[in-house]
Amino acid sequence: MTAQDAELTARLDAFEALLVEAERHGLDQDSYERIESTRLALGTALEAAPAATARLAGRVFRLLTLEHSTTHQLTDPLIGAIGHRAVLEGLIPLLEQGSWERRRNAAAAAYFLPARRDPAPLAALRARYRDGSVDGEQLREQYREALRLAHQPAEPYADLYPRFWLAAAACFTACPDRQVRQHLAPAFPLEHPDHLPQAAPLLAEARRIAEREPELDGHRRLLAGSTGYGAAL
Repeated sequence: MTAQDAELTARLDAFEALLVEAERHGLDQDSYERIESTRLALGTALEAAPAATARLAGRVFRLLTLEHSTTHQLTDPLIGAIGHRAVLEGLIPLLEQGSWERRRNAAAAAYFLPARRDPAPLAALRARYRDGSVDGEQLREQYREALRLAHQPAEPYADLYPRFWLAAAACFTACPDRQVRQHLAPAFPLEHPDHLPQAAPLLAEARRIAEREPELDGHRRLLAGSTGYGAAL
């Protein structure tokens, strides 16, 4: 283990301890603020060390199951280190193991995949603008191209979504907790041409569950067809 690995491992351990403590005893204002500040610092450290982050990716995946992701602070450096495809491949089996809450958290982490932006193309454009090799008239056009490159994954990964949707639908239909189900509902669409054939009975059951609980916002969105991470890719 390198010194950088050891430092990141210590940071990962410290953040995991905070999340486990909150999971056991609840979240008060003090623990909330410590979790937020620790996650932000951890994400910055992971982003700065992509090779070490790749080596420690399993630890980052575990953290993603310990809290319901509402930011990209951990997903962005993980995607930067191992790529969109490897992250989605890593999240799929996490929907099939552990507590319902941890499965829900793994599903939620996938939300941030399409939004991840590689900082390198935009940083290179800023550098060219500062040294005068790009003038103001060229900037707008080159900015659009840099933004396109920033959102472009290193390798395609949309073909993995049907497997992800299948796992999410299986989790949704099996979960006995209606509030957890509500958070799982955005992860998969009820209708999509790329659904795997074996998903059909699960999707039919998911529709029946959502129709029985239309008062839940996630279920209304599911029935309205406005859900499904990756469905627009």
